[in-house]
Amino acid sequence: MHLLAHRGFHAEYPENTLDAFAAALQLGFEGIETDVRVSADQEPILFHDRVAKTGEPVAALTRKQLSDICGYTVPTLTEALNAFPHTYWNIEVKTPAAASLALPLLTHYDESHQILLTSFRHEIVLAAAELLDAECGFLNAHRPAAINSLLHAALPHRNLRTLVWDCEIVDPDILHQANALGFRNAVYGAKTAYEHALLREFGVQAIITDYPQHAGLMPS
Repeated sequence: MHLLAHRGFHAEYPENTLDAFAAALQLGFEGIETDVRVSADQEPILFHDRVAKTGEPVAALTRKQLSDICGYTVPTLTEALNAFPHTYWNIEVKTPAAASLALPLLTHYDESHQILLTSFRHEIVLAAAELLDAECGFLNAHRPAAINSLLHAALPHRNLRTLVWDCEIVDPDILHQANALGFRNAVYGAKTAYEHALLREFGVQAIITDYPQHAGLMPS
């Protein structure tokens, strides 16, 4: 099972920064989950929120402006991939604009890096599966009425075989259905030691977590 640090170890460092990534890997995480947006100067930056703390849209700010607002240097996708080449990267692409920059860039890392590309925008994932050799996955914040309807578009793509679920909606039934159809399951959003233990019992392939102490990587 893969253990991925959700935006790095951000209990001590700002999330989605190189320091947070380095700290997570030092704790023993196998990989990192991070978020890609686009700045006003067309940089593929690692930043989760759509709006900066000043109330301005991130897409309307240059990387330097956003860094000044945050009080730290907001990294680019290229910087992170180059800094940690032996890491399992779960790269969540937030917007079509981010995809237009990130997907061509990632073609240069297909062979050298282990990458799982995901998005809540499933059309982005389908485009990525066409362009990249990397594994791709659908992010899901709701439970589909029928899992077949969710997976139908993925089936023609051999590298689109991962489903990433919100912990709130997942249970053994839907995990087993996905496995039976040839799909792997990852889960984000577990908050307690009990939930982490339950996901292990369910046999998920990856846990994306903010809590290394519940993942067994540091004392509780």
